[in-house]
Amino acid sequence: MNQLTFLLTLKNRADYSRTWLLHNIRPGYDYLIADGSTDNENEALFSNLNLLNVAYVRYPEDATVAIYVDKVFDAISRVKTPYIMMCDNDDFINFHGVPGCIAALDAHPDVVCAGGPLIGISHITRPNAPAKYSLPFRIVVASAPLHNRQGFDALQQMFRNYSHMYYNVFRSGVCREIWRDIRQLEIRNVFLIELLQAELTFCHGKYFETRTNHYIRLTNPTSSAARDASANDIPPNHKIYFDEEYRAEVLRISRHVAALLQVDLKVFLDQFKFFYIGKRTLPKIMDILSLQFRSRIVAVLPHFRIGRIMALVNFFNRVGRP
Repeated sequence: MNQLTFLLTLKNRADYSRTWLLHNIRPGYDYLIADGSTDNENEALFSNLNLLNVAYVRYPEDATVAIYVDKVFDAISRVKTPYIMMCDNDDFINFHGVPGCIAALDAHPDVVCAGGPLIGISHITRPNAPAKYSLPFRIVVASAPLHNRQGFDALQQMFRNYSHMYYNVFRSGVCREIWRDIRQLEIRNVFLIELLQAELTFCHGKYFETRTNHYIRLTNPTSSAARDASANDIPPNHKIYFDEEYRAEVLRISRHVAALLQVDLKVFLDQFKFFYIGKRTLPKIMDILSLQFRSRIVAVLPHFRIGRIMALVNFFNRVGRP
């Protein structure tokens, strides 16, 4: 039996799915495609693959956040491998780094998820031609020192310098419990779902940070669920002050996580406030400016096909390890 299932959640964007299929299907891994599209293009791509390690499931349309959460929970419940990793169809799995994540989970029973530094690329597209991509750059901004931490200790670090856990390799049972809680809490804000997933991760155990990139993210997709959700909305760090429903969800999350960690709610909220008020520290500002500078520089440099970009990333993966 394979050790890892890649869970690809879909809603439309079949053009990205075509590229994803070309570069992300490998033997030795299981794949579960959870399709909540409003059209049939992804179904046409995936339903007739006839690959033993790829399972396609058509779900009801992702018309609401609640339906999306139900889809993810059901899909995770179908996974048979000990480990799972969630993916988007505009990104790329780096198979050079994935084995290190699996090895960390195999070696450390108290670790519940593992991942390496996230790399970003932008793309340019032309009609009837393969997409080309920018030189890679690291996109995790001022990552909190979360390696080998768990519980409230880890959350205090994360609240001051947020790092999401979404694209890491998880123990499947833990991932299922996390999404069960997300479903039961009925959180309807997509950014709070991502935050809650990270908080719940540290309720279950430790995070292990590898030194090798395992996932490459597209930084300028033509569309995305997060972009669609934020297009006409208040930024999350402002929303807490003006949106009563949002505040109610934050409080619901906080009560649940504080209870799991056996931490007094007032103590928990006293630390959680730094997620909203600690955004403008000088190191954080410098890292954001550095990221913006790097992304603008690579945008005007030559672009290459994804195979060359992956080779470059993995060259630096090799020479950068101790």
